[in-house]
Amino acid sequence: MKKINILGIPFVDTTKKEFVSHVLTLATSNKEPISIVTANPEIVMLTKENAQYEQYVQRSTYVVADGIGVVIGSKILGTPLRERIPGYELVHAFMKNADVNKNRFFFYGGKPGVAEAAAKKAIALYPHINIVGTADGYGDRDAVATQAASLKPDFIFIATGAPKQEEWIANHRHQFEHCVLMGVGGSLDVLSGNVRRAPQLFIKLNLEWFYRLITQPTRIKRMMKIPLFLLKVLQSK
Repeated sequence: MKKINILGIPFVDTTKKEFVSHVLTLATSNKEPISIVTANPEIVMLTKENAQYEQYVQRSTYVVADGIGVVIGSKILGTPLRERIPGYELVHAFMKNADVNKNRFFFYGGKPGVAEAAAKKAIALYPHINIVGTADGYGDRDAVATQAASLKPDFIFIATGAPKQEEWIANHRHQFEHCVLMGVGGSLDVLSGNVRRAPQLFIKLNLEWFYRLITQPTRIKRMMKIPLFLLKVLQSK
């Protein structure tokens, strides 16, 4: 797939529909695991502060633009990405397909009880989905990898937050075959119902970040990464 470099990070230039189709085709034909980073400006800026983390992101199979700031940055550079691809929407797209193909899923991350609640909600939405296991984000990470690998999932959603989720994928992907490993941040919290996603109006206007800010004011420090990211993009021209 075509990739566009933004501050050293190779973002795939595609649509959500095309990306999902491509990954599903590749996952069935390729023995090697597929790793996906859903990157927003905060994640890109973290790669500039942490060289090891930058390597984890760069070595992933795909990096998608989960954040309107990344799309704006691509336009500033004169190489506009086709669209934003939110990680939460990828979670649902892969599960919707699994409802037909009966793929096996493992949910990892969140506080105790979150992954289990997310699994119950997923089964309610997609009755034929096969969730083979869950684990919260507070146990031994190596033990979770061993547990997950023994269950042979087709998809693992890792919701332990950056940089932990990308580090876990980089360190353990070799334990999986025919498997898609995707860092999903707070998606399990939203899927479980513990956190509400922004209303559709905010999403359509690309203001999901603003909704998060007004509903979770403690995120303001993290949100400051967006203007810093855009400034760095301007400086890189």
